Amino acid sequence: MTQATLRTDRLLLRPWEPQDAPALYAVLADDEVWPWLGATPQRCPDVEAAARTIARWSQLADGPLGIWAIEAADVADPTPCGSALVVPLPRSDGAPTEAVEIGWHLHPAAWGRGYATEAALALVDRVRDAGLPLLHAVVREGNDRSMAVCDRLGMTRLGPTQEWYGTEFVDHVLRLG
Repeated sequence: MTQATLRTDRLLLRPWEPQDAPALYAVLADDEVWPWLGATPQRCPDVEAAARTIARWSQLADGPLGIWAIEAADVADPTPCGSALVVPLPRSDGAPTEAVEIGWHLHPAAWGRGYATEAALALVDRVRDAGLPLLHAVVREGNDRSMAVCDRLGMTRLGPTQEWYGTEFVDHVLRLG
């Protein structure tokens, strides 16, 4: 399925392309980023692994779901500085669920500019327009920057849970309906 391109005042959210692998590697291999990502965080080993990730992510585009590259329009270099995502949220016990997760990960050079919040707000609007009633954000304890984005989005912090991904996260929800 073709993934939509989204624009905000300062950002372009677009599908990741194979030629973006070095930019994705720069994010996923950064020591300030990778420890916060996924059920079992691992540093991205090389550009080839980043390219495989892009290929896998391209399969997730379905209606309002997907993983977008974030390009900042207010900088000279349009290289992607991170990702914004809306994806199915898998239960730890493997039981079926219709839960959906919103998330973001940006290179530290892009931190502090409001890009994560701006990108997430664009995705919230997209998901709301598609009729989804609820979004989750699952954040590792100690990831204060992502907790702050959840607060700026108006999410309700439910607290620690092991309901998702088979590990402990702090769950946040945003009711859209």
